[in-house]
Amino acid sequence: MRVLVSVLVAATLAGPAWTWAEELPPPEAYEACEPETAARLRFLETRLEDGQPHGRYWWYGWTGFYGASMVFSSTRAGLEDDDGERADQIVSAVKALTGVARQLIQRPTARLGADPMLAMPVENEGACRARLARGEELLRAGAEEARQRYSWLLHVGTVLFNVAGGVVVAEGFDEPDGWRNAGIGIAVGEIAHWSHPWRQTSDLEEYERRFPADGLPRGPGVSFGVAPAPGGAALRVLF
Repeated sequence: MRVLVSVLVAATLAGPAWTWAEELPPPEAYEACEPETAARLRFLETRLEDGQPHGRYWWYGWTGFYGASMVFSSTRAGLEDDDGERADQIVSAVKALTGVARQLIQRPTARLGADPMLAMPVENEGACRARLARGEELLRAGAEEARQRYSWLLHVGTVLFNVAGGVVVAEGFDEPDGWRNAGIGIAVGEIAHWSHPWRQTSDLEEYERRFPADGLPRGPGVSFGVAPAPGGAALRVLF
């Protein structure tokens, strides 16, 4: 279990550096688009494709991990003679099944990359804008999913779900391993949450800064720094 989790974490964190995406269209493919629309399309397609490896490896990796854990725990439960150990394995199998179901229901948008918008034609400005709208929709959906990592309800739910399993096993069947496995379940769940594809939030912020609705590029926001000054240093504020 520890080895599988370690490999999976390394894979999901390193995912953005791996290649998976298809080759993007050449610049001349956007000749029918207005320059502003073409620039937006290139930005979205590039960023969405760059984030696709992480999204796919995260989704396939965690779905496979939970699926393998479910099969493993179910098999051990069927072969176990001790009631406490059997209950522990059954609870583990149920938790893994829940993980598989969640992966299948809440599939990360990042796994799609720019594929949905690349499938749309760009023979005129109207078609270019339709493709642009689809790309913006993909980026915003991915950013919203990434922000869910900070939801306290998500993390509290993970803790309560695993603690409930620990209570059933440890108190109901007098099996001390129930609490240990509850702790492992919480740790695994938190790793899955925090390793969820996250780059879409920064990509969306940069997109809205470079291509604002009013057509005027915005600065990077307020920033602070320390600059050399005669006789010492000065605090510098940029906005």
